[in-house]
Amino acid sequence: MYLQLALRNLSRARVRSVLAVIGIIIGVTAITSIGIFGENLKKTVMESFGDIANEVIVLPNSKEGFSKIDDRTVELIRKFPYPGTVIPVRADSFEVSYKGEKRYVAVYGLDERAITELFKIAEGTADLKSGRCVAGYGIAESLNLRVGSRVVIDGRIYRVSGILEEEGARFDIRPNYAIIIPEKDHPADVSAIIVKLEKLEDIEGFKSYIEATVNIKDEKVEILEMKSILDRIEEAFNQINLFLMAIAGISLLVAGVSILNIMLMSTIERTKEIGIMRAIGAQKVDILKIFLMEAGILGISGSVVGATLSIAGGYFVTKLILGEVSEILNTTTVLFAVEGFAFGVGTAIISGLYPAWRAANLEPIEALRYE
Repeated sequence: MYLQLALRNLSRARVRSVLAVIGIIIGVTAITSIGIFGENLKKTVMESFGDIANEVIVLPNSKEGFSKIDDRTVELIRKFPYPGTVIPVRADSFEVSYKGEKRYVAVYGLDERAITELFKIAEGTADLKSGRCVAGYGIAESLNLRVGSRVVIDGRIYRVSGILEEEGARFDIRPNYAIIIPEKDHPADVSAIIVKLEKLEDIEGFKSYIEATVNIKDEKVEILEMKSILDRIEEAFNQINLFLMAIAGISLLVAGVSILNIMLMSTIERTKEIGIMRAIGAQKVDILKIFLMEAGILGISGSVVGATLSIAGGYFVTKLILGEVSEILNTTTVLFAVEGFAFGVGTAIISGLYPAWRAANLEPIEALRYE
């Protein structure tokens, strides 16, 4: 009975009801679509850093006056009693020339195992035998280098044995506009050590090992833990996403105000009707239920449509900004759609509370006299 009365009352003000539903649809779609896009953006960024989560970078402690890492420290780190890979990095900038064109670029000294561990080869191989080098994607494109090209690096001729795939942002080595030569050919001291541990839980053990061996007397090195940086990046993305959803929530707030206005107008227009219902025995709770059911119908109708459209909205926003969508129908998407639905229904119910209370508390005699 309550449902039938609520539907009848809404149909009597069809245009206002439809406008209220449209407001809910827009609000729910905006909130959920932005939530889905934000989660996909975070996932894309985190995946680009995913292979460095188990990395620890050891740097000379410049605060204590250390500018390089000595050979003894390198050997101590190699003796770390947990499975992993230790990669000493020698880095400096040198003049690189090819066919009359010159560039001043970063040059790293590594071994072949380090290249295959850290990067992917797009062309050629990671051969670093004497007189060979590997070029980053950016510098190869800039100088038009190919596998087999001969380049002059700091006055010495090297043949390009391989070209790396283009890399995204990294915290350890930035290879796109760099060239890698054999470690034994590089004149610079070790400026950093990249330690790739097989298990994330070994990171704390590694830090303790460094304190007990390398830093036992002087604070020679400091440790940059990639996992902690990634955790902070993820936290920042969550906060940004929450902020954007809050901005989108303004449209849902506007929809709530619209429902409040519609319900108040309905209360005024139906004052005499409410008086008649009270006179023939309807209780306050009955009036309250009818009005809240009307608000609920508006909220549920708009939220169902909005939550459904938000999946398509999230897909198109992600496609437009990121250029690709690996997966859209997943647990996170469903969760955001459910949250958007709940917010929409909740907004409608809350907006209908005051009009329902006001209608339920009308005095029957006064209501019957209303013209």
